[in-house]
Amino acid sequence: MKRVLLLPDGLLSSEPGKVETMANPKLEVMLAVDDGIPLCWLGNLSWLIRAQGRLIAFDLDLHQDIRLNPSPIPAEEIAPVLDVHFITHWHGDHFNGDTCRILAKESRCLFVIPSNCRDKAIDLGIPEDRLHIARPREPFDLSDLHVEPQRALHGGERYAVYRHANLDDCGYLLTAGGKKFLQPGDTVLLEEHLEFTDVDVLFVSPTVHNTHVDHSAILINAIEPEYIFPQHFGTYAQEEGNIFWTRGYPDELKSILPKPMQKRYHKLEQGSVFVVT
Repeated sequence: MKRVLLLPDGLLSSEPGKVETMANPKLEVMLAVDDGIPLCWLGNLSWLIRAQGRLIAFDLDLHQDIRLNPSPIPAEEIAPVLDVHFITHWHGDHFNGDTCRILAKESRCLFVIPSNCRDKAIDLGIPEDRLHIARPREPFDLSDLHVEPQRALHGGERYAVYRHANLDDCGYLLTAGGKKFLQPGDTVLLEEHLEFTDVDVLFVSPTVHNTHVDHSAILINAIEPEYIFPQHFGTYAQEEGNIFWTRGYPDELKSILPKPMQKRYHKLEQGSVFVVT
């Protein structure tokens, strides 16, 4: 049976074009868009999406010493207007402790987390009534947002599956504002990824420990999304022991895509706003 969870009224203004005065101009620009669905990339898998009057986030990792540059929008400024925060897995560059402590204290957002993240969430001070457990292949609705958690099998070094990979981690297929967004999370390529249809927006991670260049291209060519956004690159200081997850290959990926897919491929700068129409 499909689960339905009613969210409170969105924190964003329901009046088109009307935005409360904000300290961060990038966030203000995003919230002012009233035609289409704006996206903003904040590094790694950290995304903001505004759809159906709600501000949605994936894996906000905005406060970490190994970031090359500070987040263009800090958590303190996102907190007052954030409605839902989706977490893919427990690693600190995805379920970030410092960021989520701020959101727990200064926001009213709902945290959607895999079951293996519950203990960490409680330790971070997130109230239980603001937690919703996501399980792969068990869809649910958050008011007017349809969520289909997907299996995510974490990769490791040398293109192999991570020794501690588990079956609780999630990717998410989110339907919002009439569009389907596929965030696979940190995962190697799975056969079920190739079976998706009508995906409008794909977030793809061309790293060694995810879908490296060839597998990312296989995924893109199989589902032919309208918009393709590379992620998991250019965010953290690279060292010999972490290159397999800190170094992404977005340019190499684009270069091997067919021309029609290259036109749909958008490599964003951190903090830039892109509007999906």
